[in-house]
Amino acid sequence: MKKKMLRALALSLSLSLLATACGDSNANEDGDKFQCHAMAWCTNMVGDDTEVTDAPALTGGTIKDGIYRLEQGRGIGYAEAMYIKGDNILFLGSVWRNYQGTWKVTNGKLEVVEFALCDESRNKQLDDTWTYTVAYAVRGDELFTMSDADDPKVLKRWKRVDDLCDTTNSFKCWGGGLCACESTVNKPLTGNENCTLPY
Repeated sequence: MKKKMLRALALSLSLSLLATACGDSNANEDGDKFQCHAMAWCTNMVGDDTEVTDAPALTGGTIKDGIYRLEQGRGIGYAEAMYIKGDNILFLGSVWRNYQGTWKVTNGKLEVVEFALCDESRNKQLDDTWTYTVAYAVRGDELFTMSDADDPKVLKRWKRVDDLCDTTNSFKCWGGGLCACESTVNKPLTGNENCTLPY
């Protein structure tokens, strides 16, 4: 009887370790499910819309967990950010709108799969997942990307930041008018109102 209990305990422990090793792509280190609303923001500030001319070769690199805010790219007229944690990724639109997905490196590029959307009116799984690749490079706290999904292709420079609303020389209130920025963490987006103000 004691041997059977020990075998059952060993099997249970083995399965537990196997599950941990395989991981849940939507779980963080604490075992909590990674939510579409893990982080979000609303702003009318934008990044520098000039062409990125000093990027390193897009040959990959190690991407640290964190918040990456779009700082520069030719013709961008919007704010955008990414929140990366493990193999989870959130694409944060500028007005309470997120796309949730996972990422991995395949053949030196990011392979991204988006599968959910959340915004101020809904939280839903996409009917069809969307998979695409992104050429990238890392330099310190900067991430340079060119997505195969973009047309035309734009080289973008992102900066790893502690706070989505902290301004920099390349992310700020460009119009000289009233600007707004607020962010949330683990707060459902449904019911949020547009925070942006006209320039």
